[in-house]
Amino acid sequence: MNGNPTYDELIAANKKLQQKVERLEEVYQSDYNNGMRIRSRFLSNVSHEIRTPMNAILGFSSLLQNDGLTQNEKEEYLFYISHNSQALLKVMDNIIDLTLLETENLKLNQEQVSIQDLIAQVYEYHNREMARTTGERVAILMSMPNNNSRIIVYADAYRLKRVMDNLVSCALKHQKKGVVELKLEIPENNRVVFSVTCEGNTQLIRRAKTIFENNGSDDDWHNQLDNTGVVYKLTRDLTEAMGGTVCLNSSEDDEKVDIMIDFPVHSIEQKDINRAKLHDKGSKEIPAFNSN
Repeated sequence: MNGNPTYDELIAANKKLQQKVERLEEVYQSDYNNGMRIRSRFLSNVSHEIRTPMNAILGFSSLLQNDGLTQNEKEEYLFYISHNSQALLKVMDNIIDLTLLETENLKLNQEQVSIQDLIAQVYEYHNREMARTTGERVAILMSMPNNNSRIIVYADAYRLKRVMDNLVSCALKHQKKGVVELKLEIPENNRVVFSVTCEGNTQLIRRAKTIFENNGSDDDWHNQLDNTGVVYKLTRDLTEAMGGTVCLNSSEDDEKVDIMIDFPVHSIEQKDINRAKLHDKGSKEIPAFNSN
């Protein structure tokens, strides 16, 4: 859905959500004892995350019934309905995939994926959304190698993109002001590292250390009122299932934190030189709010 969804798009989103709920129920029923344990844990963990976008959808939908609204107000309300519908679908996707991982029912695709393309798509999405949802309190930057190569990894493209999207969403959610940076580095020819850097947040760093440094018990990650633990555990488990690793690097005073995804490189292809030059002009650090 875009910022001004049609009625048919909203109906399609609702149908997609129903399908996800049905899929989750199938997983629970396939292993009743394990499913009930997981169901109880997830419901206690993400009920707040489900209620928040749902309340927004219902609230703005109700406001749309006001006959005295201006066109600008209608477009604004439709944007927030679309934004929160997508947020709700993301929450359900995370719950379903983590449940499938824990019950060993998740099937991952193995395909050639351009890591630069995925990062650019994630950056462009959040860059566009932030202008409406956070104003100019938070800036998002993107940094990529300034060369003519196209880095290919073997992974499930949909889920790798969602891992990146989840990390950026989580960083933006917990950062009230400052900069969130997406960075791609090639420390070795056979490895590529994608990282998300944000300013320190006590809750964020505590959850990250518990999950990525494994200094807590197996169940410590889920006991939260938001879905930070779900996002981080899904990030770790999905990345490892696709052959990568996740590590954490925080400053001594916890003012900044880097969450880094290390992936094996399948191949490095040379891009068309003219197109590469155009891409590299803006690939070092692209500010979130430009006039172009």
